Amino acid sequence: MAKRPRSAMPAAAPVPPTSTAGVPGFAHFGGFIASQERRNEVVGPQKWVTFSDIATNFSIVASGIRHFLGLIARTEWTVEPAGSEDDPEEFKSAAKEAADFVESCLHDMSTPWSRVTRRASMYRFRGFDIQEWTAKRRQDGRIGMLNVAPRPCHTIDRWELTEMGEVLGMWQANPNTGQYLFLPRSKVMYVVDDALTDSPDGLGLLRHLVEPAERLKEYLRLEGIGYQRDLRGIPVGKAPISALNAAVKDGKLTKEQSQLLLDAMTDLVKMQAKTHDTGVILDSKTYESQTADGVTVSSVPQWAIDLVTGNATGIDSLGNAINRVNREMARILGVEQLMLGEGVGTRSLSEDKTSNFFLQVEGALADIAESGEKDFIGPLWTLNGFDDALKPTLKYEAVQFKDVAKITAALRDMATAGAVLAPNDPAINDVRDLLGVAREPELDPELLDAMNRMKAGLPADDSEPPNDPEEPMPNDPAANAKGGKKPPKRRKP
Repeated sequence: MAKRPRSAMPAAAPVPPTSTAGVPGFAHFGGFIASQERRNEVVGPQKWVTFSDIATNFSIVASGIRHFLGLIARTEWTVEPAGSEDDPEEFKSAAKEAADFVESCLHDMSTPWSRVTRRASMYRFRGFDIQEWTAKRRQDGRIGMLNVAPRPCHTIDRWELTEMGEVLGMWQANPNTGQYLFLPRSKVMYVVDDALTDSPDGLGLLRHLVEPAERLKEYLRLEGIGYQRDLRGIPVGKAPISALNAAVKDGKLTKEQSQLLLDAMTDLVKMQAKTHDTGVILDSKTYESQTADGVTVSSVPQWAIDLVTGNATGIDSLGNAINRVNREMARILGVEQLMLGEGVGTRSLSEDKTSNFFLQVEGALADIAESGEKDFIGPLWTLNGFDDALKPTLKYEAVQFKDVAKITAALRDMATAGAVLAPNDPAINDVRDLLGVAREPELDPELLDAMNRMKAGLPADDSEPPNDPEEPMPNDPAANAKGGKKPPKRRKP
């Protein structure tokens, strides 16, 4: 690219703090984004065909995506009321009511919220995700959500953008009629992976897998051929071509008969895959030569099939290359821990990689929560005319593996240190949930109070006076002996 002459550069001028001086880094014309890709298979509609092939037909990619989506779908979501502990009780009550309203909307849609979040998380792989919400009038008179439906990436044909690249909406091509449908930005949940680009279609992990997937596909093709052919060398067929040509010249064979013999050998050498009945019968005649002592028979057969071998190790070397590319693709997806247990790696290494993967999942959940607050709760507030100060936030459960043995050991250590759990402590039922057993029934408050009093050395009932520590307990043998009374003797049988 030619360097711009210095004289053509505009003069530097100060920019007010409230003004924007720069522009986005992507070019767009009429809603179409100018691609900087050099690979034809990831440009235009063909990109989605390539991505779908990688996600569907490569086992490590499919398992990694499924693993990621499974964690997203099982995440528990809650709605946290606005405000803080210092707010007036009246505001707290109103904020709690607003949070309960959003909670009810999450569970009152045709599509469960867990599926909505699972679909939205595909932005990490495709680059962006779009889902359209539809509102409804509830029985209480408020406006809730009827459904949040997906709008697949491959149906988004062009974008409606401002000069500064801000998304105003997108145009969807109906796959059945080809009709263009406009989706306003204010009516969709839109999540984009803009870490490496500011383009509205983002840059997902599937793009990073294109080149490794091509290599892996080629290696797998060679491996399939290798199980049918010997990869230790190149098949070479040997035939007495000179003798056949001489026989044709002498009229002993026709040219077609000679070619038929050579074609059979050629087909066998070029054969890509053997079948269960593949075999060959060759003439065992060897070469002969005329010497002074007569005809000498050599040990070299006229018809033979050999291998031109090299130093390559064949199938084993190819298998190592396949494992290397598989591990590379797993590393891109962040699911390398799925490949542990093949004779390498340790449990601590697996736990460390799993923790890093959980961090990636939580990063995606944070983006989805941000989109949900803006594109789901925001429209609810606008349609119902609620006060923005009461707008709640979406919270998600931390993604982590809960080891029951470690949890119970920690509770035991706490009890040893003096922090003993009460009979109605919620931690008891939490552990029961992790074990998959029934929860402990709720204790009667009076019975629970009696248990606590007895544990403290107090009578179970306030009406019963406590025992005087100086007064002996009734039927106490030691007290009777001290007072001159002997305990009754045991009768002999």
